[in-house]
Amino acid sequence: MKQITFLFTAMLLLASCNKGYKLTVTFPDDSANGETAFLTNYDTGDTIATATVENRMCTFEGDAGKGFFARLYASGNPYGFIVEPGEVQLNIAEGNAVSPLNDKLAAWSKEMQKIADDSTLTEAENDARYAEGLMKLYQENKDNAIGPWAFCNYLMYKDFTEADIDALLKKAPAEYAQLKRVAKAKNAARQLTVTAEGQKFTDFVVVAEDGAKQKLSDHVGKGKVVVADFWASWCPPCRAEIPKLQALKEKYGDKFDVVGIAVWDNPDDTRKAIEELSITWPVIIGTHKLTEPTDLYGIKSIPHVIIFGPDGTILSRGLTGNALAAKLTEVIK
Repeated sequence: MKQITFLFTAMLLLASCNKGYKLTVTFPDDSANGETAFLTNYDTGDTIATATVENRMCTFEGDAGKGFFARLYASGNPYGFIVEPGEVQLNIAEGNAVSPLNDKLAAWSKEMQKIADDSTLTEAENDARYAEGLMKLYQENKDNAIGPWAFCNYLMYKDFTEADIDALLKKAPAEYAQLKRVAKAKNAARQLTVTAEGQKFTDFVVVAEDGAKQKLSDHVGKGKVVVADFWASWCPPCRAEIPKLQALKEKYGDKFDVVGIAVWDNPDDTRKAIEELSITWPVIIGTHKLTEPTDLYGIKSIPHVIIFGPDGTILSRGLTGNALAAKLTEVIK
């Protein structure tokens, strides 16, 4: 009996040990040496642990539970990957993480990239294939760390109502209902309704680092068409959209105004990008990683452009490129 008890205890200890993780992060050069790297929970944003970079490396160890999607912040940049029981290697230079679940997610990402690169697909078909890919990934991984990530990204990728989300949650593991990103998706669904086309603008106040207050109503509802660009310096599509807005402004001059709203970003990086991109219109800049404007308008991805009419009525939202140019031509005539 003692031997059986000993074996049973040993098995419990082994199971407990198997929940532990060791994350090794490798940096491409010495520039990060001495900096603090932050390991955060993707869902909550909470900092799980910190480590100092030494000799181009840092390590984290702890309890992974069943695993979780994480973000590592180092040198001002975020890196997303999965922390799971066992060894996890994150190579910053190569931009990949190595472990069984990370390998599985990387293979899926490659498949999605093939869809994105398929020139025979329309944008709508491409979006539909990606959404289907997210749903399949979630269904195949409900009980590991990939599942919650895929589920939440599926909710944020499509414009669902609260009822739609509740219906999906009934078929999901019970713990999914407690995810903060699920709550965020529900809030986005509510806010999309109250800030839909045809509704009057919803004002917001942004407090800058120096305490100065900036309001959307400082620019919108003043008797002129206004194009509001929600963007971030680190976002390549956002940066690509800005020259197109500049070209429209040059074409139509004073027939409309542009205001930028810098969200999810570091204010210093925003100011640097304003100079790099030669942005001439006013940009509302808050404190670190501003989220209130996007939460209020149910914005789930950027760039997101909203056209406001002279009285502040929302005339369109979510258009970019040629579609935005066509709509703007229509409303300013």
